[in-house]
Amino acid sequence: MFKKYIYIIIFFLSLSACTQNKVLLFSKERKISPKINIPLSADKFVTKAAEDFNKKFKSVTGESLKIERSNGLNNNYNYILLRVNPTQKEYICIYRKGKNITIQGSSTQNLSYAVSVFFQNYTRLNYQEISKGKGTFDTEIEIPERFSTCSSPAFEYREPYYSSNFNPEFRAWNKTSYLELEWGIWGHNLPKILKEYSLPKSVYAKVGNQRIENQFCFTSDSLYKYVNKNVKKIYDSDHALNKYMILPNDNAIVCTCSTCKAVGNTDKDAAPAVFSFLNKLAKDNKKSSFFTTAYVTVKETPRFDAEANTGVFYSTINIQKGIPLENSKYFKTFEADIKKWRNYVKNVYIWDYTVNFDNYFDVYPIIKTTQQNLKLYRKLGVNGVFLHGSEYNYSSFQDLKATIFAKLLWNPDSNVNQEISDYFNNQYSKKLANVLTNYYAFIDDAFFVSNKELSIYSGIDKTVKKYLNPKVFFEFYDEFNTHIQNNKFDKEFLKLATALTFLKLEIMRDYGLGIYGYGTLNNERQIIVKNEITTLLENLARYSRSANLKVYNERNYKIEDYTNSWRKSIYKYHKRKHYFYKKKFEVLSKLDEDYTNTKVLNDGAFGLDDYNTNWHISSIDNLVLKIDKAGIVKAEKITFSFLQDTKHKIYYPSAIEILDTNYKVIKKIKLQPKTINLETREISIELPKKLDDIQLPDSFIIKVTKNTTNGKNALACDEIMFN
Repeated sequence: MFKKYIYIIIFFLSLSACTQNKVLLFSKERKISPKINIPLSADKFVTKAAEDFNKKFKSVTGESLKIERSNGLNNNYNYILLRVNPTQKEYICIYRKGKNITIQGSSTQNLSYAVSVFFQNYTRLNYQEISKGKGTFDTEIEIPERFSTCSSPAFEYREPYYSSNFNPEFRAWNKTSYLELEWGIWGHNLPKILKEYSLPKSVYAKVGNQRIENQFCFTSDSLYKYVNKNVKKIYDSDHALNKYMILPNDNAIVCTCSTCKAVGNTDKDAAPAVFSFLNKLAKDNKKSSFFTTAYVTVKETPRFDAEANTGVFYSTINIQKGIPLENSKYFKTFEADIKKWRNYVKNVYIWDYTVNFDNYFDVYPIIKTTQQNLKLYRKLGVNGVFLHGSEYNYSSFQDLKATIFAKLLWNPDSNVNQEISDYFNNQYSKKLANVLTNYYAFIDDAFFVSNKELSIYSGIDKTVKKYLNPKVFFEFYDEFNTHIQNNKFDKEFLKLATALTFLKLEIMRDYGLGIYGYGTLNNERQIIVKNEITTLLENLARYSRSANLKVYNERNYKIEDYTNSWRKSIYKYHKRKHYFYKKKFEVLSKLDEDYTNTKVLNDGAFGLDDYNTNWHISSIDNLVLKIDKAGIVKAEKITFSFLQDTKHKIYYPSAIEILDTNYKVIKKIKLQPKTINLETREISIELPKKLDDIQLPDSFIIKVTKNTTNGKNALACDEIMFN
């Protein structure tokens, strides 16, 4: 009995201790409320931080606070002190001393971030409520009696390049950078800023005895004069624009004039001339930083020193394959490159990639993979990361990605699974949040543990092999679909519904015929298109209209064109005979290294405008097949599907031939070149009839000849049907 009373006393003492460790910051009932204090000398940015604190406080409580501008404090009040302290070591410090709370940043920008961190740590406010103009309206806010916390980010420059990050409130809440507000020159924009001038020939690269106008000479005094003039003009217009990218044009041309060679240029490496140019700019503009990219023609570190305010962006475009870099075959080279550049310049930033640019609706769940890479970048001393997303266009789960990437850029050790759960629970109803959390966590893990490469330009076939199990996705899609009615006016939900519907159609298109395909093959060898396809296409059109989504990839391919192409294809395919479906054949021509899977030629799947999905590409040889007559005796013709995509140097063929095994022509058709840039078309060739002089032998050859009028090019063939 005595022990029982001891336990009760200890329990109530512990409750009392917990109570003593908390104090009221705000109580509507008890009329407890702090004031906001800023110094008399506070500039507009500190004033703006005070107004932002007040706005967020009102979102939490429904009440506004008084902002007091003074250097002294009234002991009768509790204060929120907003301060900038450039001498403090950490970016952000928040602490309670006596009855006042100090929120302090090492700069005005970091003070703005610190305000958001306070509300994240000590109130129930979340960004979803801010973005929707909602609030929690708590009648009381309790805070610890004593606390002191300081933090700094893993990287000084942090940008998830998604449209979510274009919102200033998102950036303030998530502590991210935005290129439009910091970079006076970004990307390959030297030609753009120089177009207002009448430039002398000397600004252009010299190769042999020729000046080539699509590349620059970076030892040219005239080029320096005009670029430096623009830098000063941009900086004077806005001192926040203190970073500048100076890149050679995006090609392999290197200037080898006498002055460029004198500073160290070779015919492959322009880095010496580029860095001599950066050094001159850096000396003349000491309050700004000047970057180039370790990409294409900027390869080796020059033999001379770099100025302290220069830097380099290292692009992962050729090595980002959806695998943590430390686990990839590229790691040793990458590590050596970063160490090399870290020893040469003070600022090394990474330009990384986080979406499939050929299909923005591919989820491309790269969060945990990116987390591992960020830990590696931090270890190697990288001090800035630009995560290239879908920019102004929508991509699947983009807001989730932008939000979690922002957290990881500040702290790569964040708990990703918890962040995924928190995001969905703040965004949706509990039931839908559970569905989305479970599925996204599952595919992010599947993506992370898979050792299969998935580049940032990939077709759906590779996506499925990497992480997108059709059975699991179809079950998830059906469950997600049950929430359509309750969310039919939620634009963000409808964007996601558009993306997931598109993704289901892509899986079905890639699988062709069968359980996960768009159709089946009946006993008469006819393709029967599933009724579900009509519903999916109607839903895709409806969701995309409601969500105001128009395109689905970097090349701005239109969703409307996609649905129309689907309808045309299934109209043609429905009840069409396919005697050649999955029949064996022999390939006699040389195959491209990346296109050795010739099964796509008769698997029942069809290609659209994207060359990555269901197209067999031949660039090193014509397409030559040997086929046995036995399985296709009922066919009357051969129907081919071809793609022309001039941007990728893919053209329609110039001829199709049916040959015997001695290469004697049985039938041949010549095709006239077409000038259209992007299109698919079908071409048929009649098989010999009984009355024809030359009959089809037991084995015969199909030869599709590449176009020879456009120089080096490729042939894209999709389905070959005997029908």
